[in-house]
Amino acid sequence: MVAHGQPSLLSANHSTVSTASDTALESTTANLVDTTAKLAKDVGEMLKSVPYVKAVAGIISQIITIRDEINTTEEQLHELIDKVLRRSSVILQGLLSVERSPNKEMLTHIESRLQNYRNILSGIFCLLQETASKDIFQRIVNRKSRLGDLEKYRRLIDDYNTDFLTDLLLQAHISGQPQESGSSAAAPPFVFKPVLPPAPQLMIGRDQQKSEVIGAFLDQWPARIAILGAGGMGKTTLALSVLHEQTVADRYPSRSFISCEGTPSVLSLIGEIANALRLPLANRDVHLLDTILSSFPANSILCLDNFETLWDNEPMRVELGEFLSHLHLPHLGLIITMRGTQRPSKVSWSKPLLTPLKSLTGDDSRRMFEQYCSHPLEEFVEKLLNAVDVIPLAISLICSMLDEGRESSESLWSRWMEVQSRSLENGGTDRLSNLDTSIRLSVEGPRMRADPKTIDILAMLSMLPDGFSDHQTAKEDLKRHLPAGYSFLEALRTIRRVSLVHVDETGESPRLRMLNPVRAFCEKTLVLPEELRNSITSHYVEMIGKFWDYTAPNGHAIIPSELNNLYVVLMQAWKAGKGGSTIARASILFTGWSRYLGNPVDEVISFAIEGVMGLPELMGDCNRVLGEVYYCRGRLDDAEASFNHATQLHRQAHSVLGEANDIQNLGRVYLLRNRLDDAEASFNHAVQLHRQAHDALGEANDIQKQGEVYLRQNRVDEAETSFERATQLHRQSRSVFGEAYDIQKLGEVYLRRNRLDDAEASFERAIQLHRQSHSVLGEAYDIGNLGKVYLRQDRLDDAEASFKRAAELHRHSHDVIGEATDIRKLGEVYLRRNMLDDAEASFEHATQLHRQSHSVLGEANDIQNLGKVYLRRDRLDDAEASFEHAAQLHRQSHSVFGEANDVQNLGQVYLCQDRLDDAETSFKRAAHLHRQAHSVYGEANNIQNLGEVYLRKYRLDDAEAFFTDRLMMDVLGEVNDIGKLGEVYLRQYRLDEVEASCERAAQFYQQLHDVLGESNAIQNLGKVYLRHDRLDDAEASCERGAQLHRQAHDVLGEANNIQSLGAVFLRRDRL
Repeated sequence: MVAHGQPSLLSANHSTVSTASDTALESTTANLVDTTAKLAKDVGEMLKSVPYVKAVAGIISQIITIRDEINTTEEQLHELIDKVLRRSSVILQGLLSVERSPNKEMLTHIESRLQNYRNILSGIFCLLQETASKDIFQRIVNRKSRLGDLEKYRRLIDDYNTDFLTDLLLQAHISGQPQESGSSAAAPPFVFKPVLPPAPQLMIGRDQQKSEVIGAFLDQWPARIAILGAGGMGKTTLALSVLHEQTVADRYPSRSFISCEGTPSVLSLIGEIANALRLPLANRDVHLLDTILSSFPANSILCLDNFETLWDNEPMRVELGEFLSHLHLPHLGLIITMRGTQRPSKVSWSKPLLTPLKSLTGDDSRRMFEQYCSHPLEEFVEKLLNAVDVIPLAISLICSMLDEGRESSESLWSRWMEVQSRSLENGGTDRLSNLDTSIRLSVEGPRMRADPKTIDILAMLSMLPDGFSDHQTAKEDLKRHLPAGYSFLEALRTIRRVSLVHVDETGESPRLRMLNPVRAFCEKTLVLPEELRNSITSHYVEMIGKFWDYTAPNGHAIIPSELNNLYVVLMQAWKAGKGGSTIARASILFTGWSRYLGNPVDEVISFAIEGVMGLPELMGDCNRVLGEVYYCRGRLDDAEASFNHATQLHRQAHSVLGEANDIQNLGRVYLLRNRLDDAEASFNHAVQLHRQAHDALGEANDIQKQGEVYLRQNRVDEAETSFERATQLHRQSRSVFGEAYDIQKLGEVYLRRNRLDDAEASFERAIQLHRQSHSVLGEAYDIGNLGKVYLRQDRLDDAEASFKRAAELHRHSHDVIGEATDIRKLGEVYLRRNMLDDAEASFEHATQLHRQSHSVLGEANDIQNLGKVYLRRDRLDDAEASFEHAAQLHRQSHSVFGEANDVQNLGQVYLCQDRLDDAETSFKRAAHLHRQAHSVYGEANNIQNLGEVYLRKYRLDDAEAFFTDRLMMDVLGEVNDIGKLGEVYLRQYRLDEVEASCERAAQFYQQLHDVLGESNAIQNLGKVYLRHDRLDDAEASCERGAQLHRQAHDVLGEANNIQSLGAVFLRRDRL
């Protein structure tokens, strides 16, 4: 038929079969019922003498009557009834048209066809009667067979070919003699409609393709273009946009557009072309094709839209190919649009070939929505656009439904989540009004139905949310698991040709994917045979069984892109009661991979625990893996319980190795909870068990964790020895990941010792190894540690870049705690730069993330840093409240070290408030806590702070005693004490000793790359020179101090130096 805005083959009284089909499809369901009922009544009366016509019309009327008795929840039955009504309206209208033709006696030639249709309708009516029955028990008993019958009759209706009516109708008109003008029996004149439908109001995201097609028609002659792609991609819109382009119209004055939708045969298509060329009935004889070919004007374009309607009918392809070869005219350009990726043969298509249309980009989809729809582009609209894979047809339906105002974007999203593609329609049932209808046309088309097993393969692929690998090896592997009789590669070829899957090349390797609406339709509608479900399960179980090493490069080339598929396959196996030890081991590996890749999943392993009751060793392994998931999520109570349960089960099964791994994991929990003695005992026990089991890799991991305990206890020498020993064992076991972690921890040792160059080299080496073992999470921590080195070296730009990159990687790995830590460190960078707004925002963001991940310790550290911001801003009440809150949280998380820092910071607040007694009490309490936490550095700082209190109280002898007591403790403490001693000497007017102290402090700070410390020391030197009246040295010191404070982003320090410079100039009378 000729599509929207096209001429029909005959007038209203001589409408074609295809026109009736189009009318039926575009009407609402209610109109369809009324129209078909009237047609059945008219045809039954007018053609009662024709065999089987009255019987067909009668059964159709009975189906319409019983339709109202079928429960509305029986969606599949109502879909079948609608199919029957649409097909029947086509047949009844066709019968009427032939009866009104000059050769209506030809109706006797279709007796067998009508008898066959009557038999199909009788079977359907019996099925409906059984469903409408009040006998509920009988309906339940027969439900399974009824579902089978439903599928059978749906296919029979789909396959029932109405070509015979169209061909009969055309033959009747061709062979009939035209009536003389003015005769009462003359047929009404033709009522022609425009040859071209209107130009599309809008086309977005197809500019490149449009330019290519127009270029072909302007530069090549004659151009022949096939516009391919899945349903709803905008093929017709692109074709019409090209045909209405002014440059094309100027070159090709004659442009015809024929829709092949509802055109069942080549003969019907020829009739449609004749109509488009305005050929009168008198010229439509047996030489009609020759007449058409000679009637195309010079510089013409013929567009055949929805050509798959004809091409998908395999028996017709030879005839159709011959017809297309006749269109190779020197003055005729050709455009066809069709679903799929396969171009018809017998046509010399213009080069380069136009690539099949794909989904729009996200930006184009939003632009299309904003142009089409008056509804604002907000959260639920964005979700809908992404859910429909930005298919143009789906977007236009969303716009139409929202503009109707009957529901909000939120309610439409809710319906999409429930029924998906069925939720998108604008009241009609045709392919352009209903997304489900559009998809069904492809899924149930002739090419797919040619081998029912192809639809079964499609149902199997629809299980997989991440599609299937397009590598030949993967396809051959799956093929091995399929039952006999399934031709997987051939089925895949067919599915690709009708564009139900496409090759996605955006990732690291190409994958066969379904668009979301297509996959949702198939999952909801198609029935997957159990033998294929078993096949896909065995394929994925075998796949993951090959990759037990989470660090192996060959595993990382395959498993990450299959993780979601594995989840679905394994969950379905457990839910179907088809688990067991094999599925359990696959579940363990799957959960381990999900944890290693940074997104730990517990659902699969939880099902596995229930499924392996009575197998203690396997149950122990499952509980250990579940504990590891809890550990990653920060659920430490659950993790500890799982590891304890796993330990009991492995002891029961006499599995030494299993028990060793459980105890090692328990030690990790104790370490995170700061129960360092318990952690050390656990790792020592795990070492013994791993040695007993001859597991060098397990022993290496235990020793590595022992090193972490020693580092937390400030037993730095023992920590370094442990990490060096663990590195040897990991190399011996060829564990790149283990070695990377050892070197990372060695870097932390060097950082603690202030060996910054060694620390930097270690973290850079760890980054290489973590990349080699595909550990994004490990790399994130390495980069974060590099940021700490840069922070110590006052390389603030490098530090900022490192923390931002680490946060990005932690976010990618779904490690909320790691991301929060990086953002907190970013806040410290901003604090050093005196960017207090940015620092405060960073610490608040980090606080939110730590609360989100239930990390009390992390939240405590963030609030502690917020207190430092408030202290810097002189918001002393807020600072005091923050440090007190942080102290409570650190106590709650058993962090003695954190609480010590909070109490120390409280002392600083009291010092600013001149509450010297409270400050003294706080620093003494903080020193005690730092000693308890084995933090020599922290204890030293508190002793230094006490010296500051005594200095403020003018107890100079006590102050000097505290500062000199600290000189040998550590390098950083020594340099601070030298500076503080300088202040004592300054108070005592011992200027020579002040000068010596400040010069020594400046040298130390320079060695430590501490720009701020060096600048303060030089500033103090300037004060000494001013007291000595050495004005040249004082001026130089103040200028150098100002420069260093500027470099350290310390505005206040720079201001003080400039103020001191002013004092020098005043003394020199340089007013």
